[in-house]
Amino acid sequence: MGQILRIACTLLLLALPLTAQAEQIESRNFQVLRNGTPIGHHIVTIRRNGERTDVNVDIRLRVTVAGVLTLYRYIHDSHEIWEGDRLVSLKSTTDNDGDAEYLNATAAAAGLQVDGSRFKGMLPADTMPTSYWRSDFVQRATIMDSQNGRRLDLVVKPSQLEMASVATSDLPAYRYDVTGEVDLTLWYGRDGRWVKTAFPAKDGSKIEYLLQ
Repeated sequence: MGQILRIACTLLLLALPLTAQAEQIESRNFQVLRNGTPIGHHIVTIRRNGERTDVNVDIRLRVTVAGVLTLYRYIHDSHEIWEGDRLVSLKSTTDNDGDAEYLNATAAAAGLQVDGSRFKGMLPADTMPTSYWRSDFVQRATIMDSQNGRRLDLVVKPSQLEMASVATSDLPAYRYDVTGEVDLTLWYGRDGRWVKTAFPAKDGSKIEYLLQ
């Protein structure tokens, strides 16, 4: 009996490192600039384990005068769960300069069940959220606002390969110009990694996300 227990414990210890190695963790840290001045960060943490992918998004932005008076703040936290190429869960909370928004989306037999501060109902199963970390964002027919669940009508222009200036270097990336209810430009590297975003803010200032 004792020998059997020792063998079982040995097999368990041998299996633990294999389990730990199965999970792949990747972090994408963006510096956020407003008219060239840093105002915060956007961090995407991706954990892959087999067909399942967990994604945490942490955004903290603050526009100030002389580093003291806050003119604008933005706080967003979200957690996505993917099974293969399908979004099966997304939960987010947002403080958009004092305006609270939320989203709870869950995969269902009929599609994606959405309970958000701007939309409640069913969206197609292949709906893509505006977290932008997946390069196939530009190919999906249905786009959902990650803050509040509303469906966005967008047009994506064909990509072109160019040199994209990120935080520490220039690198070749495919550029996509997105217009419609959201206007922005996205850059994805040759490996599909999201590396840069630029868009105009409501006050006309230029916002850039640069991969660190």
